[in-house]
Amino acid sequence: METDNLIVASSDVEITENSETYNLTQNIIESNLLQILNTINWQRFHNLCLSIGRDLNDQQWRFLKAIFLENAIANYSNDELTYVGDTEQGCDFIVKKLNNLKIEMKYVEGCIFSGKKLCQKKTTSEIKLMNSNGTNTHSGLPDTYSDYLLIVDLNGAGLISKEKLKKYIILGGDGIKAKIPIDNLHIVFKPTDIEETNKKDLQIRKIFMQTINEIINSV
Repeated sequence: METDNLIVASSDVEITENSETYNLTQNIIESNLLQILNTINWQRFHNLCLSIGRDLNDQQWRFLKAIFLENAIANYSNDELTYVGDTEQGCDFIVKKLNNLKIEMKYVEGCIFSGKKLCQKKTTSEIKLMNSNGTNTHSGLPDTYSDYLLIVDLNGAGLISKEKLKKYIILGGDGIKAKIPIDNLHIVFKPTDIEETNKKDLQIRKIFMQTINEIINSV
């Protein structure tokens, strides 16, 4: 009996050590990732979002808006993030320096900071993680989902690992959503990190429609 107890105790110690090693590794990776995200020019991103405004919020234009914002993050990251959203499902960026770590991005205005004083909320707004168009068969986040979720607001951004995110998912017939306590996010930037600027008239719809007509007429 004593021998059996010793084996169990030894096994417990090994599991604990492995767990501590894993957590230490994850903490190092997360720390490095946050350093990379902090180098993104969030001021330029804020300026872009401000200039786009609600011009692309209609259903048929939202996809284009997502492409704009996701590519902007990659472009403003000094090549630290590589955009793969056009080829990967459930992943918008990879971080080559961190062994191709995967990041999914969701932009939801007023998700983290809201009100005239842009106060930090207690819980994020509801975030649509996956859209199944009424045919959701997932019982949780799929294994293929990115390692981290980057939640971006007009005036701030937060990061959460997939493992922590799993605790806050909401399953429904139309897909998977989440509402996350803000204190479970690593805040990447906040309202006091940026300055208000005048918005530019980008005329995105006009330019986009001109490009479409040019392509049509070129055939």
